[in-house]
Amino acid sequence: MVKLLNKILLILAFAGTACYATVFITFEEDLRATYDLEHSDIQGEINSLGISLRKIISDSRGDRLIFFILADTSNNLEHFNLHQSYAQLKGPMGKWVISIGRVPVPWGLLTEWSPERMPYNNPYPNAGINPADNGILVNGILGMFDYAAALTQGYGMGEIHTFPGPGVFTARGSITPDIAGDYTFGLSFTTGTSYISEHGHSGDRTKEKRTAVAVDAQMYIGRGTWRFEAGQRRVDDIDQRYLFSTVEYALLPRVDIIVAATAWTHGHEHEFGTIWMGASTPIRSLTLRGGYEYEKKLTSAHTFSLQLYRSFSTSF
Repeated sequence: MVKLLNKILLILAFAGTACYATVFITFEEDLRATYDLEHSDIQGEINSLGISLRKIISDSRGDRLIFFILADTSNNLEHFNLHQSYAQLKGPMGKWVISIGRVPVPWGLLTEWSPERMPYNNPYPNAGINPADNGILVNGILGMFDYAAALTQGYGMGEIHTFPGPGVFTARGSITPDIAGDYTFGLSFTTGTSYISEHGHSGDRTKEKRTAVAVDAQMYIGRGTWRFEAGQRRVDDIDQRYLFSTVEYALLPRVDIIVAATAWTHGHEHEFGTIWMGASTPIRSLTLRGGYEYEKKLTSAHTFSLQLYRSFSTSF
């Protein structure tokens, strides 16, 4: 299914002008360097180079058919990752949207935010949440309510072993009660069997049958943005929990202060946590982020990190 969808996307990207269509292209660059205080070790890498293409085919009623691809290379160009590749049919006023292919999984803050583009840890690798999977996604907006539900294979962004796969159901509902959209609160739920790994694409993948739930919130208060998520999953009668929170505050017109913290537990035996404190500033077309991270697992780790990030778009 994914191979067929990719062929369709390539054909449409170079199709003629039989109907009105627009292609939007976004390029991303993510360069990072870290300094480990304990080992006096400096490392740098091209964390990712990515591209996304969105082709919109419109009719008299507006945007009706959308094709989307999101891919990147990671770890100094060693790995190619196909994050998303789907076709989307959009209903009137966005009340319903149907997507088929490698679709984004509707879970927590992932629905409107990309934490992997930030230089600090996020909870999803440890929470066992695949940010995308192969299947069908239905979502939409009904007044102040957003809803999304996905039925997917469970392989995430890794190799497909059999069809249709073990199967996972994931759903999220959220409410934005104010007209300005400054406050959003969500509830996510998933159940089924899936293959997970630290990065979602490769490496040692673990098959697990689990049920998980999470609550999330995003608030814009004055010059600050606050994001929060808390979740719990049960795997083999063991409860695993996580907490994540980040605050970005515009201290000056070109300087943002950032604090991010993550904590998670595995049963009653293991507790882990990280906290990252730093700042970001734009430099021409780049965003420079840097800060200090304290990580507590079996031992403590102290690391300074630096990131150069750029994203720019064009269309034709």
